[in-house]
Amino acid sequence: MHTDEFKELLEKYLDDRITPDERRQLTAALEDLACVQLLDGTIYDELVARAYEGTPDEGIRQLIRQRLDQEVAPVYTIRPRRRYQWAVAAAVLALVAGAYLWLQRPATRPLTQQPVTNVMPGTHKAILTLSDGSKVTLDSTGSQVIRQGATAIHQQGGQLKYEAQSTAAAVQYNILSTPRGGQFRITLPDGTQVWLNAASTLRYPTAFTGPERLVEITGEAYFEVTANAAQPFRVKMKDAEVEVLGTSFNVNAYADEPTIQTTLLEGSVKLSSNNSHLLLKPGQQAILGVNKEFNINQVDPNDAIAWKNGYFLFKNEGIESVMRTIARWYDVDVSYQGDVLKQRLGGTVSRYEKLEDLLKTIELTKSLKFKIEGRRVTIMPSN
Repeated sequence: MHTDEFKELLEKYLDDRITPDERRQLTAALEDLACVQLLDGTIYDELVARAYEGTPDEGIRQLIRQRLDQEVAPVYTIRPRRRYQWAVAAAVLALVAGAYLWLQRPATRPLTQQPVTNVMPGTHKAILTLSDGSKVTLDSTGSQVIRQGATAIHQQGGQLKYEAQSTAAAVQYNILSTPRGGQFRITLPDGTQVWLNAASTLRYPTAFTGPERLVEITGEAYFEVTANAAQPFRVKMKDAEVEVLGTSFNVNAYADEPTIQTTLLEGSVKLSSNNSHLLLKPGQQAILGVNKEFNINQVDPNDAIAWKNGYFLFKNEGIESVMRTIARWYDVDVSYQGDVLKQRLGGTVSRYEKLEDLLKTIELTKSLKFKIEGRRVTIMPSN
């Protein structure tokens, strides 16, 4: 669907001017991730400003979700597959239409309803640390221009953009950090765009003036690098480095994860770790393990940026890995009771569900149950 058509349908929907036929078109468009991604950036900001002026980003998402929940039927029909058990997440969200989650374990008995609290999903928020050590708090509602010497830094909502400074000025370094429960987007001085996931840090210069463009990352980020053959772009992580000329890739380098994963969407990158080097092609994912050696897998690269597109995607992952991802986004602590660590999860679900709704979806498998107390989640067997 064309961008303008999609925008027009959303505008009619928010204004209650949508016809039944147009509503069906909108439902179909929300099934298409290519359309859903259009909610990022300008279109989403324009709709928000016009329809919900002054409403925080989190509230906007909830308002849209409530209306869709009431009026648009779930779009997935789930059928048993192999020995996996599937469960539908009925909520349809503006960032992803429909969800499902399954657990690799036979059904047992019905679950006991657990008391839950209202833990909301993450939002656009970050801390910008300037070269002099001063810190600026950023959130989804902010609009400001930050001056740092000859550099102008523009914040508009969940985005930060650097204006190229004079090459005569001394290069300074800034740090953009997202907390647990936060994400942010930044346009670097060369035009490279970086989406920073929760609990991540990006260190970068205020101008790229040398023979290379070097940034440092901990956590997870998606890069769309501006091409410049004369000035290679390098991303430094713990134990590894990525070199690119102009490309799109995702890096997952959290300190609490056992591996570093680099997934290439477009272009080519060179990976280095100790004395190990390799070239990555589109659709490949390099995994650097504790042995400091790379393993390459052929993957659907869009899976690696599911977080950027507004949803969780798990493929037969251990429960601890799944809950580390969930804990970062919802800013909660997790504990385990009983024999649950062997459980494996797979499926897709919106990142903009309330925590209790997401956990109820997992509970539909009748294999796990959850208790939420404040910002602590306890996971237990269902029987």
